[in-house]
Amino acid sequence: MAGASRPASGVMAVSDSELLVTVLARFARLLPATHELPHILDELMRSAIDVLEPGGVTVALSPQSRGDRSEVFGGIPADLLDLEACQRDHDRGPGVVAHSCGAPVTVTEIGSYGDLWPEYANLAARHRISSVAAIPMRLDGTEAGVLSLYSRDPRRWTGRDLSVATLLAGMAAGHIVTVNLVARQQRVTEQLQRALITRVVVEQAKGVIAHAHHTTPDAAFELIRAHARRNRVTVHAVAHGIVELGLHI
Repeated sequence: MAGASRPASGVMAVSDSELLVTVLARFARLLPATHELPHILDELMRSAIDVLEPGGVTVALSPQSRGDRSEVFGGIPADLLDLEACQRDHDRGPGVVAHSCGAPVTVTEIGSYGDLWPEYANLAARHRISSVAAIPMRLDGTEAGVLSLYSRDPRRWTGRDLSVATLLAGMAAGHIVTVNLVARQQRVTEQLQRALITRVVVEQAKGVIAHAHHTTPDAAFELIRAHARRNRVTVHAVAHGIVELGLHI
């Protein structure tokens, strides 16, 4: 599956270095500008097309938690998503291998892998796809997904092809890691805010009940908790009823 050295059409020459710099600069500007995942992955696919000129590109994201299945995120053209969905459904194909081994997988003639990946090879033939290069999207050991480059003609993916694709995939992985980190921080912040609001409402309810029953805040909380148990609702729901609705217990 290793890429051969014979040049292929669309391979970047030294004179194309300015194009690569332009694409990388455009890609790098995404990090401070946006945290929207669709925008990042669309830029990844379009950058790969601009620099490497494949017949098509897809991106499959890694599952976010154990037991999840990879989510096919996007493709240019969109009908190539069938190939990624096929790999997801049957858990085999070049993208699956690239993800599991953490290294690029190149195939010049997909039809020759019919015994190994029968569903994938048959579907590739129906889409008139001959070659594929699957590139892991990873950063410091974090697997973000797989970038796949497709060619409708047999293509020997060169070391330069793989180097550029790996660079783009790595930059996208960095953006994705940032997006996921920001999302996790937002979730934690929201959880803390909800917990704080709940605590404030409960404390207010304790004060109301303590005053009404001429008792201590701790004893008032026990009354609130007992009411919640009897009615099979949360302490927060009872506290909200006391503070906002004038519930008497």
